[in-house]
Amino acid sequence: MSQISIITTTYNHKDFIADTIQSILDQSISERELLIGDDSPSDETWEVIQKYVKKYPDKIKAWHHNPNKWIVENMNFLIQKISKETNYVAFLEGDDLREKDCLKNKLAIFDKYPKVQLVYNSLDFIDRHNNIIQKDIFGFRKIKKYQNTKISPDMYISANVWPIISWSTAMVTKSMIEKYPIISLNPNNKAYSVSDYDFYFQIATNYPVYYIDQALTLYRRHQSNLSGSNPKLMDELSDLITLYHKQKYISDSVFSQKMSHNKLIQSIIYLENKNRKKSFEYRKKSLSYNFFDHFIMKIAVLKLICLPLFVSKFVFSKLIKRG
Repeated sequence: MSQISIITTTYNHKDFIADTIQSILDQSISERELLIGDDSPSDETWEVIQKYVKKYPDKIKAWHHNPNKWIVENMNFLIQKISKETNYVAFLEGDDLREKDCLKNKLAIFDKYPKVQLVYNSLDFIDRHNNIIQKDIFGFRKIKKYQNTKISPDMYISANVWPIISWSTAMVTKSMIEKYPIISLNPNNKAYSVSDYDFYFQIATNYPVYYIDQALTLYRRHQSNLSGSNPKLMDELSDLITLYHKQKYISDSVFSQKMSHNKLIQSIIYLENKNRKKSFEYRKKSLSYNFFDHFIMKIAVLKLICLPLFVSKFVFSKLIKRG
């Protein structure tokens, strides 16, 4: 039987961590360990975790960090704690959930396709009360699906929606953890929101990956999500794409299209956050990278910028489901 290590990072998840842990305990395979790194300085997340550690000491190990390590250091800390017997590593953020057959189904793919190094799946969005607010994000957003194949760098970067969404959807072979360390481009930025995008890019462009067409992850959307409506996420992604371009991983045309799209998304996020000036500024940056790409969307954003803020806010509340 293959041993799986599940890495879970938490930050002020006292309302969600019990359900997250329980979703791992309820998995339909038994050969697993749950490693939790808690970065919660101001709520009772650690107290909840300790209750589970005391009840299941053979299944759960946990560490409380004070001061905070943040996502990159926290992930790497937990990676160092993985058991020697581990063959595969899965990720689950401290406010998300797994369906009970998630790990079992992914393990079956690895067994069937020995060259595959990463298996991922679709997900449903849930709110803070575990109610589904959007089913099957891959189907809903028409995200391209890859099965037993590599993803070319240009295809990976040019996708409007990340080809592999969130830490919480993927499981990798242990060798990938050893080969591709989780890093931040800025050593001072420990809350590097696109670390998963970069990690998955390194694997998916060099090794076959496999998509399972089932919503095996329940991804929680709520206002305190780190990247839920944070324009800095797109700054980090733009910096990463620029690095890929300098390293000649991607073509000039894909670089300009992606940067244009990123700045447009940033414009939308700023407008959602009621910052009309920044929204107009980033729409202008989007045009400077590529005038015609997503042109209709750029016209629509301009119209929203010109509307009263309460109207644009209402439109976003209908289009963007935060939970």
